[in-house]
Amino acid sequence: MAGPPIHGSYERRNAAPPAGRPRPRAARLVSCLGHRLATEGEGVRTMRGENRTGRRTAARAAFGALTALLMTVLAGFPATARAAATSPATATLAAATSVTASAHHQTVVSLTFDDGTAGQFAAGQAMHRYGVTGTFFIITGAVGAPNYMSLPELHQLAGYGDEIGAHTVSHLDLVATTAAEARRQACVSRDILTRWGFQVTSFAYPDGAASPQVEAIVQGCGYDTARIATGLAAPGCPGCALAETIPPADPFAVRTPGQVDSAMTLADLEQSVLRVQRAGGGWLPLVFHHVCPSACGVLSIRDATFTAFVRWLAGERSHGVAVRTVHQALGGPMRPTVAVPAVRPHGIVNASMAKDGAKAAVNLDMATPDRSGAPYCWMEGGYGQNKARWQRIRDAGHWAERLTVTGYSSGGAEFLQLFDLGECALPVRPGRPYELSASYRGTVTTQFAIYRRNAAGRWQYWTSSPYFPASSQWAKAGWRTPPVPAGTSALSYGLSAFANGTLITDGYHFGPAPAQTTQVTMTRLGLLAVLLLIAAAVVRWLIRRRARQPAGAPAGRQARDRPAWSSSSR
Repeated sequence: MAGPPIHGSYERRNAAPPAGRPRPRAARLVSCLGHRLATEGEGVRTMRGENRTGRRTAARAAFGALTALLMTVLAGFPATARAAATSPATATLAAATSVTASAHHQTVVSLTFDDGTAGQFAAGQAMHRYGVTGTFFIITGAVGAPNYMSLPELHQLAGYGDEIGAHTVSHLDLVATTAAEARRQACVSRDILTRWGFQVTSFAYPDGAASPQVEAIVQGCGYDTARIATGLAAPGCPGCALAETIPPADPFAVRTPGQVDSAMTLADLEQSVLRVQRAGGGWLPLVFHHVCPSACGVLSIRDATFTAFVRWLAGERSHGVAVRTVHQALGGPMRPTVAVPAVRPHGIVNASMAKDGAKAAVNLDMATPDRSGAPYCWMEGGYGQNKARWQRIRDAGHWAERLTVTGYSSGGAEFLQLFDLGECALPVRPGRPYELSASYRGTVTTQFAIYRRNAAGRWQYWTSSPYFPASSQWAKAGWRTPPVPAGTSALSYGLSAFANGTLITDGYHFGPAPAQTTQVTMTRLGLLAVLLLIAAAVVRWLIRRRARQPAGAPAGRQARDRPAWSSSSR
């Protein structure tokens, strides 16, 4: 996929020198010699009044032979000699031609941002002040969550000319999940952003992790390109290329020099651009995460440092440095979105916790899961001020998860089904209640904490169950949820610890609750069955009583007993 011409083209590079500029000395010499030969030959013919074809042909042959010989000799001179033989005007022409020829290899910088964190909006505004644009790769499930940009802010960035790209719905490592879930994450995120009004052609892999299978999935979702987070020269890759090519060798594995972290200085960023420029140009995509007033994690940069870098980049335009979005650098069509089938309802996946997994663990606002050592399809959730330690243990011959909370001040921690698009999260139908349960033992009071996913893939806290008391022995906790709110597509739940102590959980179960009308009907049928049993017992008692009466009993007594039997039977 060829990108648009960059400050020139192959046609301009090979064009003749502009009119009015001096030609090289060799060209002038050949032209002058030819002119003199032609003039002298014509003069001889005119003076003598001769018009002999043989002489004209000989003159032309001599001129051609002499010209060819002169060009051959000049071409054999060393480059330094030819350069020395040029005039100042010719040197100026050579320099201009060299700039035109190297314009195709201009230094192009792309400022890319992963996740859509809140501080990136201020970075976008700083870029706008200097006429610089970037590409923001958005986790759609985090839009509007605490510490992330809102949808109006994304639209404002797009209004500045920034590109909005996709970064999945749930920020899952696509290599570590199933192909079906990877396809949902890549295709649904593009569909959501498109429905929000953005032109989405670029994708960035969470954690920069990709494989040939994942690349094919992303391409099948209609993207033009996808970016990884390695491949170019960096401390971890000293022998790698300095710059990516335009177009890249693999458009679905666009290389970068790693991810900008808190150890990088303004000088480091500037030098990364200058090295590419000194090497002859190329494309340098840079990867940013958090942009903060002060240090806010390993993958962060101070906003003052970032603004200074943008100002410096804007000043380098006159030196052949261009700043472009990923789409501006590579081009490509806007393809239709690709529909993905909805996930069928299912229960708890890996309920026994026996299968290992390489994913789960969420940030403090419960917006995006990431990888950790939790069992497959499970994640460690938590919020507030406390320290939680998770351990998968063997208890009574089966696997269980032990949560130990220390230093508690606020919030809570729980073990949850992974926040995804259906591989592990529990699909639900709005308006229906569900029954959930789990086995537990521990030193703390606990309760179910339930989270729900909306149509955009964002997870939010929904509700909690009543409390269950601490128990030194295994106990069963069960609860029927209220009807699921409208707009909810999935649930995730777990038993929560919100005090210092230990909580061990296992045996999770989930399913739709019986409809309320069915329960009423079953209750009525049960009551009717009890009444019939009582009536049958009374009838049997009366029959036995009648059978015990003497054969010669007075008729009057029988007559008196009959109404009593008849009445009781009614």
